[in-house]
Amino acid sequence: MKRIILICLLALGLIAAGSGHLPAAEYPKKPVKLIINFSAGGTTDVAARLMTSKASEVLEQALVCMNKPGAGGTLGVSEVARSKNDGYTIGTCNMPAVAIIPQIRKVPYKPFDDLIQIAAVMPYEYGLMVRGDSPWKTWEDLVDHIKKNPGKITYGSPGTGTTNHLVTARIGKELGFDWKHVPFQGGVKETAALLGGHVDVINNTTASVASSIKAGKIRVLMVTSEYRFNLCPDVPTMKEKGFGFSQISYMSIIGPAGIPDAARAKIEEAFKAAVADPAVLKGTGQLDLHPKYMPGKDYAVLLEKLAKEWGALLPELDIKVEK
Repeated sequence: MKRIILICLLALGLIAAGSGHLPAAEYPKKPVKLIINFSAGGTTDVAARLMTSKASEVLEQALVCMNKPGAGGTLGVSEVARSKNDGYTIGTCNMPAVAIIPQIRKVPYKPFDDLIQIAAVMPYEYGLMVRGDSPWKTWEDLVDHIKKNPGKITYGSPGTGTTNHLVTARIGKELGFDWKHVPFQGGVKETAALLGGHVDVINNTTASVASSIKAGKIRVLMVTSEYRFNLCPDVPTMKEKGFGFSQISYMSIIGPAGIPDAARAKIEEAFKAAVADPAVLKGTGQLDLHPKYMPGKDYAVLLEKLAKEWGALLPELDIKVEK
């Protein structure tokens, strides 16, 4: 009889191990590492850290944030992809790191095989910006200057293949601009380059430059997202300026493929609660950020759609693709 019971228990253990399930009560038993794929002080970093307080409360374990910036967000994403799939290492992810950049150059992960989308938690908000002391007061001023000075204007982005880069390149393509792209390792360095006079224009998110906008050190000339900013409500969107497209990207929470179902569900529950938390919304609202939850499975479908759309556009933008 004892032998039969032992065999049954072993069989149940093998079934559980093979299915990747982990009882919800057993997760998490220790702090969870959250790899932020952009630099400290940037939009992704600020938003993620604001959300971790509520998410940690739901998980009943600390979320330990670690920054791993570089290569348009792909360095941090690759760190998550190669981590142990036990639910104790997750990360933030920007849409291009999955849907665009892997189509331009080799990355050390398969975006739709090595990663799992746990939840999308926030759309990014973008604008084209210049220094506050620049001679360009409006978007039209800048357009006129670029056309009269071919090859002399530079624009910065947080990395090649990001929507910041590609949308700005697409704008230039439509208007016949001759200007130069300068990639940086994240939005913070991009902003520093603008303020230091090393580039003329940047495409950046509002959160990382909110204080500079308020202080008059940075001027937003055109919003590239779909809606105007509360920080500068008089600045028009690119659609209002006649463009037929907008800049759309999301911040999501990812894990390595194969994490236990219970861990994935618990993490998704934690960030869903964080996105709706009044304290989180107050903090992000001050930076003109608007968290919004989307189930990971739904977001994964959207990512594949966006990958196809951007893949078709890359040749039109003369983007060099590495084989």
